[in-house]
Amino acid sequence: MTIRQEKPSDYKVYELVKLSFAANTDDDGTTPDYLNELRNKNTFIPELSLVAENDDGKIIGQIVLYKTDITTLNGKLTELLLSPISVHPDYFRRGIARAMINESFHISKELGYKAVFLCGALELYKKLGFAPSFEYNTFHISDDSKKAQWSMVCELTENGLKEISGTVDTV
Repeated sequence: MTIRQEKPSDYKVYELVKLSFAANTDDDGTTPDYLNELRNKNTFIPELSLVAENDDGKIIGQIVLYKTDITTLNGKLTELLLSPISVHPDYFRRGIARAMINESFHISKELGYKAVFLCGALELYKKLGFAPSFEYNTFHISDDSKKAQWSMVCELTENGLKEISGTVDTV
């Protein structure tokens, strides 16, 4: 398997994303369109839009991380949001998502980012280093309880979020 930066000619991953999310009961079917729209925003970072290819050159996975802001009392800090990550159903549970996450985190650190946020199932992402963001004094903008398990973060650098408190608006 090869993980590499996505090229414009790879944007045909629409069907892969659709297939990947078809079994997800929380998905409303708009994730492929969301990804296409994301590529046209100023928050998009081409170096953090990756695909995984099998040995035959078929794209079997896709991941994108893009800029998101943490709003603090002192202004905004830019970090990253992971959304979406897709793996073709024929390749589920083979470590492809983990490999894409690891590669994207490596590139993110090289680019100077300190944290990656996402919304999802804690039991799934905890094993990949994510923890509820409230544990880092960073809260999802719609989390009135200030204890949302579904709003998560993974520090890319030790103490990357130390002394930061604020809100993040992630999808």
